[in-house]
Amino acid sequence: MTKTSKKPTDRTLAAHYERLVVEQKILSDDAQRRILAELEMLSEQLTKPKKLFAKKAVNLRGIYMWGNVGRGKSMLMDLFFEHTAVAKKRRVHFHAFMQDVHARIHELRREGKGDPVALLAQELATETTLLCFDELQATDVADATLLYRLFSGLFDAGVTIVSTSNHPPASLYTGGVQRERFAKFIALIEEHMHVLALSSPDDYRHMQTKSLKQVYFYPLGPAADAFVEQAIGQLADNPAPQQATLSVHGRTTHFMLYDNAIGQFSFHQLCETAMGPADYLALAKRLETLILTGIPELASEKRNEAKRFVTLVDTLYERKVMLIATAAAPPERIYAKGDGSFEFHRTVSRLAEMQSTKYLKFK
Repeated sequence: MTKTSKKPTDRTLAAHYERLVVEQKILSDDAQRRILAELEMLSEQLTKPKKLFAKKAVNLRGIYMWGNVGRGKSMLMDLFFEHTAVAKKRRVHFHAFMQDVHARIHELRREGKGDPVALLAQELATETTLLCFDELQATDVADATLLYRLFSGLFDAGVTIVSTSNHPPASLYTGGVQRERFAKFIALIEEHMHVLALSSPDDYRHMQTKSLKQVYFYPLGPAADAFVEQAIGQLADNPAPQQATLSVHGRTTHFMLYDNAIGQFSFHQLCETAMGPADYLALAKRLETLILTGIPELASEKRNEAKRFVTLVDTLYERKVMLIATAAAPPERIYAKGDGSFEFHRTVSRLAEMQSTKYLKFK
């Protein structure tokens, strides 16, 4: 794209996108522009004045946008969500949406007023006319069955759904058991949503990650705080965090979330409270980058805290989650003495590997 001295206005999605390109906040990408044109048309349809005395809800086909990690799917959906001037709209990460769905179905079932899934679809349809999901996934057949019934109710009520995913609908389920039940959900998506592939050749998150000079900073203090701010500024399109929650087995953890993929936690939150493998796995599935602040030097009696830290690092490592950390000391001094300190050597090695280009290339 040729740069001009005049910035485009933001009256349209395309104008906003071009302004971000001019300001060098994003890179020019024709594959993204093609998707953006489809989103623009849907936005215009959603904001057209509705005919008076319409007897039936009008269901506009939504958009299912899929592509590899880091291609800009979430950024495009955020632009669409911001520019679509409908009164009732909701943008949510799909994992958080499913947690809410299960909690509300449980409550409706307890009240015993009827089919909880049908009732929930009616409730959601009164709350919003546009639902935007980030990272739609349904690898569990039970969830696929639930989503088929829930989405059917939402589509019938005229709710429009826009979602991102790393996979095309046909690849959402890779198992062989009860595939026919999953096929109904896939067919429903393809009937009510335009399936669009974002085929950009560049992984922009990888490019952002490579711009980081380091991911582990010590000692603690103002310089460490500045390091975290700088890392967020480089990785997050929007440096303003959202308040998010993680609920596992009745335990709820509050944290700051950036771009729906970067979570910030203190060492106290994750390693000095009653957290365990299930919590860490949920985090690793939810996030692409985890920022952990305030790692102390652990005294020999802090075996439980050291063990939780080991489990956290192992989980992030196995799931290829990027770890950005601030600590009081280099990894080899975090837990140098005490029961389990010998096993901690593997964690030191993994922390070193997680700072390497080879590991970071997965992002």
